[in-house]
Amino acid sequence: MRIHKPRSLARSWLPLLLLSQTVAVAQAATLTGFAVLPADTFTPGPSSGQFIQPVNGRQPPFHEQQPIQGFSAVIKGDNGTFLVLSDNGFGRRDNSADYLLSIYEISVDFRTAAGGAGTIDIETVMHLGDPDSHMDYAIARVTDRQLTGADLDPESFRRAADGSFWVGEEFNPSLVQFSRQGELLAPPFRLKGLSAADNPVDEEATLPRSRGFEGMAQSIDGRRLYPMLEGEMLGPEPGLNIYTFDISKRRFLNSHAGDASYRYRLDPGATAIGDFTLYSATGGLVIERDSAEGDQARIKKIYRVDFEKLDENGFLAKTMLADLLDINDPDDLDRDGRQVFSFPFWTIEGLVVLDSTTLGIVNDNNYPLGQARDTTGTRPDNTEFILLRIDPLWAE
Repeated sequence: MRIHKPRSLARSWLPLLLLSQTVAVAQAATLTGFAVLPADTFTPGPSSGQFIQPVNGRQPPFHEQQPIQGFSAVIKGDNGTFLVLSDNGFGRRDNSADYLLSIYEISVDFRTAAGGAGTIDIETVMHLGDPDSHMDYAIARVTDRQLTGADLDPESFRRAADGSFWVGEEFNPSLVQFSRQGELLAPPFRLKGLSAADNPVDEEATLPRSRGFEGMAQSIDGRRLYPMLEGEMLGPEPGLNIYTFDISKRRFLNSHAGDASYRYRLDPGATAIGDFTLYSATGGLVIERDSAEGDQARIKKIYRVDFEKLDENGFLAKTMLADLLDINDPDDLDRDGRQVFSFPFWTIEGLVVLDSTTLGIVNDNNYPLGQARDTTGTRPDNTEFILLRIDPLWAE
């Protein structure tokens, strides 16, 4: 919908190899870039935060402005920029009807060993909307048809060859297609038997609340999407399901929610995944996390998986690539006086592969709720974008 400049401030073939699940110990990743977007960064818009309480020294509502926060996914943009997706706003359907869903184009001047300001600039804001009334349930803003956090909870996105965006949605798990201008192009695409608690169409839940499509990889040829559930479905079956969606056919290649293409098992103590991306035809990365932040955080890790490698129980075998709580920082890029860096945010939801040894990672700061960096109750978390040097993902 509107684009404007803000104020500053298949189902694949069955895997060929069955391997025992072993988690190898990788060398600690090294911080090579660091940048910050201040928590209190806003863009003009309708007043927001009218349904939340004061927290961390911030007094809502935010009059005639929208916070630029809650980045739930990141992909490469054009000319060195990045595109980031907003989540639903303030965490729930019932408190986010005044938050406009958006895709932001950002430019990042990373602080590195060679210099750099360590800043993030917002280049454009594209609000998502449904001008042609494709949504199959009532939305909050019926006058201008802009979509809000009461309508969808966007958690992952990819760009198709035609420039359109495919968004993985969590409230009522579905894939949602938007034009390059942010306009909804069709009703949400859903998989039979997949519905979350608190869904807007009152279907019987097969998932807990907020456990829908959190991560979504895209095949290297751009033809397929692999949406991944954030948590386990209700019932005795363990593991997180990964499905396959054919973009040209515009349909899931799975017959129903129990017919997963692949399955992933969390570590003991982990509660969710944060993102899922592919870097080769079969190789991918998964962010795995617990639900703690700050000093209480214990599990914030990136695992390497391969569609052709399963463990003895049929789950994707995984190898730890990086522990985000234990990162080498020889150049003290975050200026905290230490040579060890930690990324202890509750939700870490943006992961992009930049080359064979470099990852970009961005947190969802849950503004104004996040408190991973400050425990005084007076300062919400900033958005941080980091670069990590890792062991090579492929041979150059």
